[in-house]
Amino acid sequence: MIMKHKTKIFYTAFLIVLAFVAVGQPFGAHAQDGHNRGTMTAPKTVANPKFSIERIPSLFFTYWQFKAILEAQKSRGVVRPPTQAELDALDRGDDFEPDPGPRDITLGGILYTKKNEWVIWINGQRVTPDAVPKEVLDLQVFEDYIEIKWLDEYTKQIFPLRLRAHQRFNLDARVFLPG
Repeated sequence: MIMKHKTKIFYTAFLIVLAFVAVGQPFGAHAQDGHNRGTMTAPKTVANPKFSIERIPSLFFTYWQFKAILEAQKSRGVVRPPTQAELDALDRGDDFEPDPGPRDITLGGILYTKKNEWVIWINGQRVTPDAVPKEVLDLQVFEDYIEIKWLDEYTKQIFPLRLRAHQRFNLDARVFLPG
């Protein structure tokens, strides 16, 4: 028990001495250069280069960890209030089974001219940079393929996919199919 207190006292004394050494160091450096012996002057400040907080997005995470956190925040899914039909079914005691929606994601074709000028057809629907379906959380279009993050509202799962033209992905079986 006494050793425990001695250890705490030793560490506290060590931290205090360390603090005095750290604070007193700039004054000691001025006293050694031969000028103004016996007088204490404030340390000179050095002009720092321009600092911007935007250049350091996080102090605790690496660049890749921070990017993963941002991506997880963007793709966490959609929370919606219940519909009137769901509330009525709940009042009656019925089990409400929502409509599963489309179970296939089909890429009909890609018309690519440059990074923000393209047209693709997903499930027979024309998609442009300005008109993206609500199920699409993230979409990148390239000349030969697309990378898409599709939110399945029925299962509340996000499917990151890479589709080529005339390729289909089944959400239930999780398989890629031709055409």
